[in-house]
Amino acid sequence: MKRIVNIYKLLLLLFFVVSVEFILAQTPPVWYDNDLRRLEYNDDEYFTGFAEGAPMDNERLDAATKRMKDAARVEALSTIRVHVKNNTTNNALSETLHTMDGTFRQSSREFQSSTSTSIDIEIPGLQIESWQDPNTGNIAAFAYVKKSTLIRQLEKKITVALTKIEMSLDQVEQLIATGQKLQARSIAEKAVPQMNEIGETQRVLVAVDVDATDETLQLAETKMYQQRLTSIIAQLKNGLNIYIQANATIFTSEYSALKSAIQGHLSKLGCSFVSNEADSDWTIIIDAKAREYSIVSTGSVKSYFTYVDANIAIIKTVTAQRIYENMISEKGGHTHNYEQAARDAYKYLTPKICTIIEEQIKQ
Repeated sequence: MKRIVNIYKLLLLLFFVVSVEFILAQTPPVWYDNDLRRLEYNDDEYFTGFAEGAPMDNERLDAATKRMKDAARVEALSTIRVHVKNNTTNNALSETLHTMDGTFRQSSREFQSSTSTSIDIEIPGLQIESWQDPNTGNIAAFAYVKKSTLIRQLEKKITVALTKIEMSLDQVEQLIATGQKLQARSIAEKAVPQMNEIGETQRVLVAVDVDATDETLQLAETKMYQQRLTSIIAQLKNGLNIYIQANATIFTSEYSALKSAIQGHLSKLGCSFVSNEADSDWTIIIDAKAREYSIVSTGSVKSYFTYVDANIAIIKTVTAQRIYENMISEKGGHTHNYEQAARDAYKYLTPKICTIIEEQIKQ
């Protein structure tokens, strides 16, 4: 009997919990009412965004909810953007940020020709809630962030971003010192939009925090890293410096097309070419020669076959280390003569040489 009573009590408790949850689900949250929302989340303390709408035809509930949440987030973001645009507090700091940003963008514009710098402000600390009206089926979403929370999160975001920039710059400088300029350039290119994003975050912080200072914005650190990155950009603007010593022949004639083809391929990687080995990052030495191989007669037609053998050495100038040294050969054929067969062999050999060089200097 006691066991039956306990089961009955448990069922009553379960029914009570389910009933409460059902009632709460039917009750709209405070933020759903416009007047209560303005009272509870006033403009002096919060940035907010609100959106409401019905699911579209054949739209799943989760998809419709996400759509409303995204709309609420966009409205909150728009509110902050308008605030940033209209806020004239801290004119001195704003001007300092504008000057720093302008100088840095001017120095990095050419370097980052293929790098996008558009910034979509992320709102750290933003919370988004949703609710569906059981009567109409409409879905409402509310995005909000307390200004004091946003200020703390923005300060933290600047600190984290500057730490990442410092680590990237240290890595880039180490790569430059060891002659790995292509890897260094790749990392430096990624640092440019990251630095611009820091400036964007600082401008938002200036606008939302009337008490913002040089220290909270970390302007000294930002300027220092901008100057370091600007100096690196100047070093890497022309990519790698390559010195090519190519002796390519077809029997007794010079074959200059090999060197021209290699330069054309490496130019696409952003490489430059120097006439003095001491000024180079990499030295490429190629000695290629043609040798007669055979003649094959098929009826009245003769086919000439020639091999071209190429000795290749790739040297990292800064360390004088031979990174690659090998000989590769390619066979060519033609019905006219050995010379044309050699040209055919070079046609297949040249792209192989270019691939080897590219792979080695990208390591």
